[in-house]
Amino acid sequence: MADTTPIYLEEYKALHPADLADRLQRMSPEEARHILTELPVEEASAALAELEDEWIASLLEGFPQSKLVPLLNEMYAEEAADVLGEIPEVDRARLLRKMDKNEAKAARDLLKYPEDTAGGIMNDRFITLRSHHTVGEAQRRIRRKHREQSPTDINYLFVTDKDEKLVGIVSIRDLIFSDDEVKISDLMNREVHYVRTTDDQEEVVRRFEKYHFLGLPVLEEEGKLVGVIRSDEALSIAIEEQTEDMQKMVGLSGEERALTPWKQSFGRRLPWLCVNLLTACLAGAVVGYFEGTIEQFAVLAIFLPIIAGQGGNAGMQTVTVIIRDMALGELSPGDGRKALFKELLLGLMIGLIIGVIVGTVGYLIGPEFMTEEQSDLGWVLGVVVGAAMVLNLIAAALFGVLIPFALKFLRLDPALASSILITTVTDVAGFFFLLALAKVAFERLGA
Repeated sequence: MADTTPIYLEEYKALHPADLADRLQRMSPEEARHILTELPVEEASAALAELEDEWIASLLEGFPQSKLVPLLNEMYAEEAADVLGEIPEVDRARLLRKMDKNEAKAARDLLKYPEDTAGGIMNDRFITLRSHHTVGEAQRRIRRKHREQSPTDINYLFVTDKDEKLVGIVSIRDLIFSDDEVKISDLMNREVHYVRTTDDQEEVVRRFEKYHFLGLPVLEEEGKLVGVIRSDEALSIAIEEQTEDMQKMVGLSGEERALTPWKQSFGRRLPWLCVNLLTACLAGAVVGYFEGTIEQFAVLAIFLPIIAGQGGNAGMQTVTVIIRDMALGELSPGDGRKALFKELLLGLMIGLIIGVIVGTVGYLIGPEFMTEEQSDLGWVLGVVVGAAMVLNLIAAALFGVLIPFALKFLRLDPALASSILITTVTDVAGFFFLLALAKVAFERLGA
């Protein structure tokens, strides 16, 4: 059990919440739970808000509700909603009933949105004005709201009508440098960029990346302003999305971390390794089909991993580029033909160069691994190996484009399965091209 003597508690209290969260995540859930129950509410709630979502679930198992409720009341609504979202629905409802009514309502309003949407990542801390207000009235409103709600990173004020629909936006900079008597209607920008509560978080990130906003309003379908997304929140989402895509490329859950409990990691990794095992068996079946050819020309075994490996690497290059552009919204379905043509041309050109190199190697060293009767067929081996390389790199380019688009069409995450599928395709194609071409060529020559 972690030490919670006064001297250690003072050390924990002195840490920044993010640093304290890092330290807690290196402990067992039982130890972290004990520390949080001993710390003052302010420090404990701030650290809890900084924890990784999936780690929260383990931590809160067995967490006394009498200790948890004050922590939730201390948090901002979006932080409390994030924590509550990791709790089973029955326990969540019980906690919400015990929380402060206003805090519970704010958290409940945010919980109704899926976590990967604009509504799921927004906060409800923003300041609204009416167009008839003056700059002086706006400044007084900011001071009053700050005392009441302590909104952070105030960059914009939002102008709404009587129905709370967004009609304009005013930057703090413009407010500071304007006279007190100036009307907000004369100062506000009516061309407001916004997102809907239902928009995917990736779309939110794209907006921030393109326009370099400091904040982005979130509207309900009817135009009512319900929240704001800050740039730092968008940055966190961007990092999270990149991490998830990188992990999914190798069949990992985007939520897994180095300190994730081993049982969770086991359940997430094993299925994809089983899928990979099944696909590897397919490649093995191709080799088995041409067993006789390999027995007769053992030199082919040298080039099997070379051709398959080059195809896999080339395919992964194509897949990575396609998925990246899809994620950033830079590649639409209508661009598929252009991308396919470009990658096929690239696959052909690279294939010819690599094919000539590996074909030359086959021609030069092949006879050393062939029987005396086969030794004059080095040039055939060179042509076969080179041709197989060209064909496999073209196949890698073809399927490197088609697989992500096909998964997208099927409403599946391209990042999650593309790498496994492209590796399998290039392995199977590489083995088939090499062994089939060798079988045909050598049989035609009577070898």
